[in-house]
Amino acid sequence: MQVDLSVNAGLRLSLDGNELRFGRDVEPVTQEVRLAGDMKELFYAPATADPKQQLYAMYRNVVRGEDKEKFNRWGLRHDITVIPPGLVGPEYVKTAGHYHPAPGATKKSFPEVYGVIHGQAHYLLQYLDPETGYVEEVVLFEAGPGDKVVIPPNWGHVTINPGNEVLVMANLVADGFSPLYEPMANLKGAAYYEVRVQGESTFVGNPNYDYVPQLQRRFARQYQHLGLVKGVSLYEAFLGNPELFRYLTDPEVYPD
Repeated sequence: MQVDLSVNAGLRLSLDGNELRFGRDVEPVTQEVRLAGDMKELFYAPATADPKQQLYAMYRNVVRGEDKEKFNRWGLRHDITVIPPGLVGPEYVKTAGHYHPAPGATKKSFPEVYGVIHGQAHYLLQYLDPETGYVEEVVLFEAGPGDKVVIPPNWGHVTINPGNEVLVMANLVADGFSPLYEPMANLKGAAYYEVRVQGESTFVGNPNYDYVPQLQRRFARQYQHLGLVKGVSLYEAFLGNPELFRYLTDPEVYPD
């Protein structure tokens, strides 16, 4: 049975098992699949990973044909990621995790915005001080359908599916740059792993970090000044007022 995603996606999309289905006005996009074998060393217990396990699928530039020019003009990309529920050994399925580069001479990296369309998400954010090179703060945002989470400049991030259903999320990000995977890969993942112990979720610090800050837990909030509120999809928010998203391509104007 297909699940209609249109309300929270702002587009005619549906979920068929673990795959997206596109409405007639949405240009079909080929998925990019990430397997456990592609990121085996990033897990809490890498020896337990099945290299062929599909962890998530990314669909880049998911837009209506009539809106493509507007996204291009503002230099933004609208993606959809699908993360099935599951475990890799004791650890919940997650994305590889990365940082973003900074444009030009600025020390502020490109921000990003996520919106949950279906399922539950844990967004694990960690602040990398550009001066010291150390992770100095780690925050976990819990988000459900309709929630938005902003990734500020200089914060790396990992998305975890802690639930029992497929997680579908959208993101808006500047087009044309390559994410920086190496800083987390070199430390075998983010500062924390989310694992299941006796049926319960718990967070374990990554011993490869010289310093693991205390984990702060927060619920997703609304950002009225950024146009990010429940009831309005990320896609519709951008189309309604693109100027509010200028900070995604110019981090210097990011509203702290």
